[in-house]
Amino acid sequence: MAEMIKSLPHNTEAEKAVLGAMIRSASKLSDGMGALVEEDFFEENKNHRAIFSAMARLYKRSVPVDTQTLVDELINSKELEVSGGVQYLIELVDSVVTFANFNHYVRIIQDQAVLCRFLKSIARIENDYHKKDIGNVSDFLAQSEKELREIAELRKVGDFMDAKKVSSILSQEFEQLKEATTDDTVTGTPTGFRKLNQLTHGFQKGEFIVLAARPGVGKTALALNLAYNAASRGNRPVGYFSLEMPATTLFKRLVSNESHVRFDSLLTGYNLSKNNARLKIMQACESLSKMKFYVDDTSGIQLLDLVAKVRTLYNREPDLGLVVVDYIGLVNTNLRNKADRHLEVQLVSQTLKKLALELKIPIIGVAQLNRKVEDRPGGEPQLSDLRESGSIEQDADIVMLLHEPKIVQDEDQGKKKSIFDESAQKVDAMQDKVAKKEGGPSTTIVNVIIAKNRSGKQGKVPLLFSKDYCRFDSPSTESENEIAALESERVSYFNRD
Repeated sequence: MAEMIKSLPHNTEAEKAVLGAMIRSASKLSDGMGALVEEDFFEENKNHRAIFSAMARLYKRSVPVDTQTLVDELINSKELEVSGGVQYLIELVDSVVTFANFNHYVRIIQDQAVLCRFLKSIARIENDYHKKDIGNVSDFLAQSEKELREIAELRKVGDFMDAKKVSSILSQEFEQLKEATTDDTVTGTPTGFRKLNQLTHGFQKGEFIVLAARPGVGKTALALNLAYNAASRGNRPVGYFSLEMPATTLFKRLVSNESHVRFDSLLTGYNLSKNNARLKIMQACESLSKMKFYVDDTSGIQLLDLVAKVRTLYNREPDLGLVVVDYIGLVNTNLRNKADRHLEVQLVSQTLKKLALELKIPIIGVAQLNRKVEDRPGGEPQLSDLRESGSIEQDADIVMLLHEPKIVQDEDQGKKKSIFDESAQKVDAMQDKVAKKEGGPSTTIVNVIIAKNRSGKQGKVPLLFSKDYCRFDSPSTESENEIAALESERVSYFNRD
């Protein structure tokens, strides 16, 4: 086995170039930490693994990495001799002539590491075949295939796709789609919604904003609308991490929003020949292609990868107006204790808050609420309903909770409703009529409850949610006044003696 390991593919010079650049440059250190792990370095190059591991510990503690701090860390971990000593560290630093090829060398290390794992896995499978009782051949083949596929995809990390590229893909797809049968001063990134701007004055630099709801209420749709408004109305670059939805599907929602063509028509082709739908779609794709809207749809993205990509995008677009992470519960932290979700979510929220402060950009983290909210009369969420971690509430500058009032027509399982429930449902029904009058049959009211606002006001913002077009809009002033009057009626009824 030892002979096999020595013969495995590796590139020692690429490893030296990457480590030297990471010692010399803080930005390359960040990029390297986001792209590599200790095991990516060749198994026989124990000195390189020790050096990278020491840098990773310093980076995690936010200690600047240079030759001296690295030497101190290696001495403390009793790895200085293994690393090659002070002279070897100096040699690494002096060997760096340019940073231009850094990413190329990183990719070499990644590719060689994957190839090593792949070849070692093949050897193990062959060994099992010769020395173990295979039993069920189909199970053996299926398990072997699964193992090899997982290794091959181990370093399959996507990159941002800009709006022009995604819109171009969608334009071609749509062409081929067959017809089937008061104080509103905004000082930050604009939200695109009048009353939300009044309460927040836009999303401010360095803010970590949490947008949370139960499944199906529209949290992804609203997050996408906020990003779209920042890119279109605010004319600001936007980064969107979509951990549950591919970039093309995400942009189909934007096309529906922009073109006012039903989202299900974009999926099925139904009714695309009516009302100039195809022309509207092409115009929407053209409009979207001009926006600086960047999407990363890497599933299960590593936290350090996410941080590195945000920094890279920020260096490319210094005027970055907003970053959205949808959603934070799916970010992989590489914590060894996977059973403790509280610690994972805490690490993600703390990291996003630090990143927002460091780059001076607003970051929205989409989160889920726990099921307790559904057992509460009226189902209106509270801060305590944030799922898996109280750290989210602590780290967030703004917490926005979505609530769609449910209209219940019949008595719940035959139980007689209280007079309070009946009054609330009456108000919900009247508000629903207002929403449909203004927005159409598929339009409902979704309340954005600003439960925490570190630098501004709290309050409730009613928005019109047109599910057919994945679109949120502010109600007209007249409708907004009607909704507010009805809400006051509900509140006064519940507060009466």
